[in-house]
Amino acid sequence: MVEIRNQVLEGRQELDGNTCYACEFRDAMLVFRGVQQPGFSNCRFTRSRFAFEGPAANTVHFLRGMLGRQSGMRGFVTGMMPEIEG
Repeated sequence: MVEIRNQVLEGRQELDGNTCYACEFRDAMLVFRGVQQPGFSNCRFTRSRFAFEGPAANTVHFLRGMLGRQSGMRGFVTGMMPEIEG
């Protein structure tokens, strides 16, 4: 685990295993692979976005497939993560 404190982080940022305290992510690509949980405390996100790779990307694709009305699993996924519907 790496601790990052009070920094402005731009560009590609690998999240797995990092804990960020009072950082600003500015114009950043936040890359999560799903190998180690990241942590955030009092961080700001300005014009930044997430990218999912490896196991995390597999999970995102699996959940997207379950969201299709024909799957019959949409209610399960939205019940697990209600913010998806909103």
